[in-house]
This record gives sequence, C-alpha cells and structure tokens, in this order.
Amino acid sequence: MNRSLLLLLTFLLSIPGISQTAKLGQANQEEINLTEVSYEPDAAAVILVHEGNSKFYGNIFETTYFVRMKILKELGKQYSDIRLRYYVGDKGYEEISGVKAQTVNYNNGKAETTKVEKQGVFDVMLADGYKELRITFPNVQVGSILEYTYKKTDKNLTFIDGWTFQHNIPTLFSKYQITMSPYLEYRTLGQGSNYATKVEKTASQGVYSWTMRDQYALNEEPFMKNYRDYIDRIEFQLTTYQSGAEWKKVLDSWEVLGDDMITYYAKKGFYRGSPIEKEILSVDLTGATQKEMAEKAYYYLRNNFLIEGEDWIYPKQSLNQLLKSKVGTPGELMLALMGILKSLGITCDPVLIGSKGYGRSELVEFPFLNQFDEILLLTELDGQLQFLDLTDRMAPFGYVDLDKHVSKGLLLEKKSSNLIPIDISHSSNTVYHSIVTIDESGQLTSKSSYRCYYYKGLELARLVQSHEKSNEPMEKFFKSDGDSEFSEVKVEDALHEKNFYTINYEVNYPTAADSDFISFTPIKLSAFSKNPFTEEYRVFPVDFEYAFNETYSTNLVIPEGYEIDDFPLAEKLTIEGGYVTFMYTTKTSGNMLQINAKFDVRIPLIPAYQYGNLKFFMESVATKLAEPVILKKKAAI
Repeated sequence: MNRSLLLLLTFLLSIPGISQTAKLGQANQEEINLTEVSYEPDAAAVILVHEGNSKFYGNIFETTYFVRMKILKELGKQYSDIRLRYYVGDKGYEEISGVKAQTVNYNNGKAETTKVEKQGVFDVMLADGYKELRITFPNVQVGSILEYTYKKTDKNLTFIDGWTFQHNIPTLFSKYQITMSPYLEYRTLGQGSNYATKVEKTASQGVYSWTMRDQYALNEEPFMKNYRDYIDRIEFQLTTYQSGAEWKKVLDSWEVLGDDMITYYAKKGFYRGSPIEKEILSVDLTGATQKEMAEKAYYYLRNNFLIEGEDWIYPKQSLNQLLKSKVGTPGELMLALMGILKSLGITCDPVLIGSKGYGRSELVEFPFLNQFDEILLLTELDGQLQFLDLTDRMAPFGYVDLDKHVSKGLLLEKKSSNLIPIDISHSSNTVYHSIVTIDESGQLTSKSSYRCYYYKGLELARLVQSHEKSNEPMEKFFKSDGDSEFSEVKVEDALHEKNFYTINYEVNYPTAADSDFISFTPIKLSAFSKNPFTEEYRVFPVDFEYAFNETYSTNLVIPEGYEIDDFPLAEKLTIEGGYVTFMYTTKTSGNMLQINAKFDVRIPLIPAYQYGNLKFFMESVATKLAEPVILKKKAAI
C-alpha cells in the first residue's frame, strides 16, 4: 500500500457494523464431509469460508477477518502455515490483534479441537516498514479444518484495504462487507471478469456487501504472467470528506498531483541541468540530429551505470548521489536521462504508468497516485514523439519494456499534467525460411534461417546469450529429434541497426539415404509446433502481450529419381472473433514443392470464455505443423 498520501480524519462518528455470519467451531455437515472440490478435483486444500467485515471508528478503519479452510490431500498441509503481511511504518499505521486460531479434526463424527497457543502466533519484521504475522497450526491432518480470525486496524483512510476473492487454493464462499461513514465518500472499483458477471451485491442504509462463490485457485497459466491484473477484487479510494460543514476533495486534479511529483523530483535534483552537464563534459553527445544525441545519452547511461533495484516512481537517491555511485534503479536512471536530454535542449518529460502485473488491468481515470508504479519518458526528437525506457540493459534505444506497454499514463508537465494514450508501435514478427535439397546419394539437407524482429528478436538474443554462457557449441542451441543434425550455425545481431536478430543453420538427415522413402517435417522450429494449452479450463485471459505473426516458407527441390508420395494439404483456421488465424498452402511447380504458412495473432488478449475454442485451434495448428512431406524413389524402368 502506498503511504505517501496519508490522511487522518479525526472528527468522525463511529458506526457499528453488522456482525459476521461465520464463527469458530461452527462448520456445517457439508463442510465436514467434503473430500474434494467438484470443479477443481485435484485441489490439495480449499477455503470453505472467507469473510471480512469493515467499519470506521473515528480516524481508524477496522476490519475483522474470518477464514475456514480444509486440508484435502497430504500436499495441502503446506497451507497450514499462514502469513499475513501488514504495514507498520514509523507510526504504526496498521496493526493486527485479536488472533484466534484452531485445528479441528473429526474422529467417528466427533470434533477434536486443538487451539493454536501463543507460541504458534508471532510477528516477523520485514524490510521497508512491513511486518508479517505468522500462524502455525498444530496437529494438521488430511481432513483437518483450520480456522482463524483476527482484527486489522488502519490509520490511512485515503487508501483503505480492498478485498480479493481469489486465492492460491479454491474458495467456495467469499464475502466482504463494509459499513460506510456518512462523513467519507469513496469510489468503489471492481475488477475481474467473474466479478463483472457473478458477484452478488447488497446495499442497505450505508452497509454494502459483495459475495462470490466457487472461485478457482490462482495458478500459473501459459501466456498470462500478469494475472494480478485480472484477479477478482474490489478497491476503495477516498474522493471527498466532510470537515465541519464543508466537503473537501482529497485530490483536486491531475494537474495538482503532477505538480506534487515534479516538486518531489526537483528536490532530488533531477530537474537541474548543471550537475549533469559537469558529469558529461568528457562525453561526446553531439549529433547531426536530436535522435543521434538522445541515442548517445541513452547508451552512455546504459553502458556506464549499473541498473539495479526495484523499478519504482520514487527515487531513493538524489541526482548527485546517482552520478557518484553509478548504480541506480531504472526510475533513477530514467530521470537522469531526462535531465541530460533537457540539458541538450531536447523536450523530455516523465510519464507515470501502472505497469502490467501491478494489479490493475485498466487505469482509473481519477487523480490518485496509488495506481502508478513505474516511469517512462516521452521525448520529442526531430519533431517526432517517442517513448524511452532504461529498464533492460540488452534493449536497443527506443525499446520499451513489455510490462510498460499499457494503454495510458500520466504525463508530468508543470501546471498541465494529464492522462495521455501510450501507443508503442512495432512489428515483432518471425520469419522462417528453408531450402531443402537431396543429393544423388539421397542425403537430405535443409539450409535455413530464423529471423526475429523487435521484441521477438530481443527475446531470441537473450536465449542465445544464455546459451553462450554455458560454453557449449551453438549446435546444442537446437533440440535434435534424433533423426536430424544441426550444423553451420551462425548468428547475425542487427537489433541496433535494423531491429532484427537472425540465426542461420543447416539441418542434415543422415538416415534418409538408406531408405526408399524419405519423410521430413518441412516446418521444424515453430514456437507452436506443440499446443501450449493443455489444461481443461482457464481462469484468466490468454495474453500474447502484443500482436504478431510467424511466417514459414519451405522450398523443396525434388531431384531426379524421386517423386512426392504425400504432402500436407492446404488449410485455413480461425476462431470466433478473429483473435488468431492460421493459413497453410502448398504448391508444386516443376521440380519444386513450395510450402507456406502463417500464424497470425491479431488480437493479443483473448478472454477466458474463448479458451475452449483457442485450445482446439492451437491443437489443430500443432497437428498441421507436424505433418510430414514424404518422398519416394521412383521405380526402376
């Protein structure tokens, strides 16, 4: 939780809340008999009940929590160690008290309760003002029901804790209730596809509740690394409060919020040109164009400073400290780059963004700082606007980390800060090309190239760099299927100059010459030659991160003495909505067989309800890419 906008409101009446429905030791017979989750039968444990009840007492926000879970399998015992993180800071902003916990086992229908003693409940101090309350349950067995309850108080009324309906194990029942104060007005923000369609809401006399049932566990899924952005949850932001007879806004406007951040950065020295100028006197930043000058400044910082630490909007060091240490966080180096560009007369301003995975799928168009966590730069180079980022040491000038490819950000300009769209165009495609020949002895050889552009190229460059560190020959970079051998592997790195990275290689099929039939796969290295989607269901959307395509071209030269026995037929595939398409074509011309295919992701974010269609589509693509071409020797006349 961001504590920078702490607001203590002291003259408020406390309003009694409505008590929880669940209590310790009151599991019902259905919960006692439960042995597996119907919609997730492999679950090792399950949350039976998760309830929260919040209310205001003066300048304190208090929430009472209740959790009842059950251990279903031996592996589920790991969930018997509970960890509750909370922020203390230097003024005790949050506090946890009133912890009660117990293990309940059932033998012949009789409940045996073991309470968690004091030694089983303890605090651990973490970094940056955080603490962690830990609860260790005793006598945990398969079939045990674990229950705990506690109260958490918070002095920060600007950003009060929200409620998350999903957890790392299935949740059968989750309910949150809040009794609002008549002296505070909050904006309620809901998130998640299930929340939008399945949440049960009630509202009566200032008491609001939200209930969700039968939530799947939060598990890692292919093509969804930013799942936090799609978790079903609700949040609250204070908008206005009553002081005497007057209602006051917490944050007036984007302009006010932006000016506050500019002032903060200025105090750290990032809006002063002179220290930067002194530091770079020995560095040649001249150029025929502004882009050339900006590139030199970018590579100067990237190559001479160590990028280390969390990417965050608040610099810990001043500019002078950064220039002396030559070690800084991505945010600090970004602000230093801004200062350099400004000192060169180039227009450049910071843009605050909520990065992917920070917990919010869409930016809320309301001026509060808590939704931003990282910095971009927006600069004007030779009359063209361009976003800059200094997060990745391997990334060429102009590349922005993919986690920062979001729809909007807050541009910081004195007295005119405002939300702007973020559109970072690129063509991150992949091209495979092969020429296949057969010599007189029947030796099958494929001369191929594998070229990746922009972010696909950067990804390939990282893989090659990682392989090179193993000190193994590049031929080992490819996984041989046993019937082929890779050789003559050469790498061409043109990311900086032309935005592509290429691997050229040969593939030999030694066993082909010994057979009357030659069978080989014409498209060998596709990322989708195996279906990445094997699970029966999907909780989150599928996120390919950006639109892209893969194109494949294989030309087979058929020599004298051979003829085509079989080859893949043309096919065209897509799914409803046109999210992804696949085309496969074949053509014979003289002694040449031409095979072309294209896999095209047109809309990169595919909703979970389309998962069944996508899974079938990808299985069809993988099957098609695996189909062989079969040649046979002509019969002697």
